[in-house]
Amino acid sequence: MASATIPVGHVADATQPTPDIDDSLIPICAPKATDAEEEAQEDAQEDAQEDAREDARDIAPDAVQHTAFQKKKKRKTRSQAARGPTALPRDRGHGFEEYFADPPMTPAEAMQEKQEIYSPRMQSCIQRFRSRRRLQHHRALYFNEYLFLGGVDTNQGAYTGMDPKELKQLTPGQRREATARDVIYEGSGGGDRFYDGDEKKWVVDFSGVAAGFLSERLVPLTSLQNESVEEAINVVENFLRYVLHHDVCPEHEEDVKGAMRVCLAARNEWPMLSALQTALPGLFNLAATQLFSEPDPGAWAFHLFTIPEGFDAKSVFYSAVAMLEEPKAFEYLFGDSAELLRQYECTLEITEVILPTQETVERFKRLAIDSCNSTKRLRLMPIGKLRLKPAIIEDGWVHPNIPHPLGGKEIDLYFELDILVNQKPGMKMTLEIGELGAEVRFVRRILKIVPSFYTFLPQELMRRFKLPGENDRPAPSIHDCTAEGNEAVDE
Repeated sequence: MASATIPVGHVADATQPTPDIDDSLIPICAPKATDAEEEAQEDAQEDAQEDAREDARDIAPDAVQHTAFQKKKKRKTRSQAARGPTALPRDRGHGFEEYFADPPMTPAEAMQEKQEIYSPRMQSCIQRFRSRRRLQHHRALYFNEYLFLGGVDTNQGAYTGMDPKELKQLTPGQRREATARDVIYEGSGGGDRFYDGDEKKWVVDFSGVAAGFLSERLVPLTSLQNESVEEAINVVENFLRYVLHHDVCPEHEEDVKGAMRVCLAARNEWPMLSALQTALPGLFNLAATQLFSEPDPGAWAFHLFTIPEGFDAKSVFYSAVAMLEEPKAFEYLFGDSAELLRQYECTLEITEVILPTQETVERFKRLAIDSCNSTKRLRLMPIGKLRLKPAIIEDGWVHPNIPHPLGGKEIDLYFELDILVNQKPGMKMTLEIGELGAEVRFVRRILKIVPSFYTFLPQELMRRFKLPGENDRPAPSIHDCTAEGNEAVDE
């Protein structure tokens, strides 16, 4: 395996600048902590109640059976002590509220975490985080997917099983350790699918794991629904805050803060990309496509993009070019030689967003296009440019080594203002371009667009990986009519 990633692993490109996290804004509240003496009293009370039930069973078995039958209707809930020393009290919510923060630690708890609990560190951290939060419904799915990309085994099979009587003899903390489903392997137990401690294949990269989850896995998990996207980002950000608050790995503090900046970028950029669904392709590119190439009805989601009444491709295109003050393009397009020279697919990265100047905006405000098919006048939105360079969007597939149609040069593409405001440098897109003369180009369709923090993790390829095993069955043969999946061939 080439390389992989974990919240304890993988290296990724974290060069994208994002705002710093102000730690002073992290709220601190103090839920009531459970003392060891209080837990011991609760355990003693449970033992006393169990002894009383056994005594009652010997004295009046019928009455006990009747009482047990009545108690079956009542849902049994575990006490806080049974859920572990760091379990979240039930009256404190689920731990994902907007202003929730972990309580300050006592000196004894801090010393225990430094000297005992976090020696295996991340595994203990993940297990204690689960007990301090209520990961219900989709939150558990998001967290498990995030951990998988980091090389952590979260399968139910990670727990080999113990006798319930043996579990009862353990302390709450030992029970949590014994029944935990999160495993970080330190050897061959990972089976080439999870982190195994090999520093040649795995490296620590909190930013890379966060970027891979929030850019690649977020789309199929949430379908980019705003509430689901925010919930998934909140789960990752909440875990990273827990890691910082408990000082789990101080040597990677900057990397953890970088992962939190990725969360902030995801919170800003995904709504921008969602807004593009109703803004693309824009009237300029739609008009150019109809004039100079064969339109593809399935290229755009026209149920989301509304074509205004009175739209005329020729009037829209040439009016927009006249407003742009591009002398070279104006002379070429208003001559007799304007035609489509070539069209091609390519992947580009945005290097600069050039918004229309105030003068250009004023000119477009004064423009109104009359239509012979409608009494309404069509007004165009101000047009600016995107500057792009050749790039690659990794997706796990092996692509043929074909030279890029543009070589290594940058190009400009025209878009309306409502599209430009939802783009930022670093975003990448795979699109089909139509090229005219005088370096005038238009977009026929956009095949894919990804945020600036997009990262493809090799661990994605291990999702359904299974180790090959030896097969004792004989190899298929035409001479063996009993072989499974084969038929005898008449000679």
